[in-house]
Amino acid sequence: MRNFIGIVSFAVAMISGLSLIFSTNRDKQTMASIVGVVFLFSFFINVSEEAKIVHDVSCVITFAMAVLGAVIAIFSNEKNRRDGALITGIVSLGASFLILFIYQSFRS
Repeated sequence: MRNFIGIVSFAVAMISGLSLIFSTNRDKQTMASIVGVVFLFSFFINVSEEAKIVHDVSCVITFAMAVLGAVIAIFSNEKNRRDGALITGIVSLGASFLILFIYQSFRS
């Protein structure tokens, strides 16, 4: 049950990240960022260390979100969308590295 709650928290965090990227309303972006960060913390608290498949999939998805955020931040002409994409990209890349180094015991 704990891993299921972690997976749902991760899904909500990623949906919030996508809405942060694609929304142009500043109030909606603020609420999406708050919800996304809270659910991302919930994911790191709830997912167990034994769930390797969950970590693999979440690491790939967060890295894809970071790349999407970077691409939209580079090519967007709207300031609100560019700022939201930049924040999402940075947070997603940090979450991807955190999953990679802590849960998957990646050593350089």
